[in-house]
Amino acid sequence: MFNLEGHCDWCRKPAMVLQHRYCDGAKYYACVNCNDYAKIDIRAYNLAEMEQENQK
Repeated sequence: MFNLEGHCDWCRKPAMVLQHRYCDGAKYYACVNCNDYAKIDIRAYNLAEMEQENQK
């Protein structure tokens, strides 16, 4: 699962990371310690973006 070496975009520490993708295509990486928060953050952003698109 966490098979990439890199820096976590949430805590900024070097670690094994997992890639996450926002609905706008941006890619961010989270370590095991930040992964739950990253999933919540990305889901909230994606839902807000979809809602904004539906209001247009």
